[in-house]
Amino acid sequence: MSQRQLTKSVTNRRVSGVIAGIAEYFGLGRDVVTILRILFVVLAFGSWGGLIPLYFVASWIIPSARPRNYYDDSENDYQEKWNRKAQHFDEKMDRWSERYSDKMNNWARRYEDKGRQNQQDSNQWGNPWEEPKGRKTKEAQPVEKEKEDDWSDF
Repeated sequence: MSQRQLTKSVTNRRVSGVIAGIAEYFGLGRDVVTILRILFVVLAFGSWGGLIPLYFVASWIIPSARPRNYYDDSENDYQEKWNRKAQHFDEKMDRWSERYSDKMNNWARRYEDKGRQNQQDSNQWGNPWEEPKGRKTKEAQPVEKEKEDDWSDF
């Protein structure tokens, strides 16, 4: 006789896998699990919610099913995975620093070139209150005052 253990279902769960776990323990199919779920909901409403705390107690007591090799991870495998992740992170940071250092150097070079150009132009924008040198402003035409105001259109 094989030793079966009552566990919550990992693959066929809706809330916490209690009903599906009980059905898997007794070897029932997925269609029976659906019928059991419907029956549980009907009985829960019929008992004014008395089965709902029972469901949560069962989900707290019944252990979750774990993969077979869940605790079999050796220390070396863990260290190897950690080292691979760290190496991948270092490579990623190296690529990032190369890419952005080039961009930052180009930006700094352009900024220095503009600074030198502005020093040579010695304030190319000039004083904003002075009249511009290259263009003339348009003179405003005086408004002719009408002798009599016409209010007929109001």
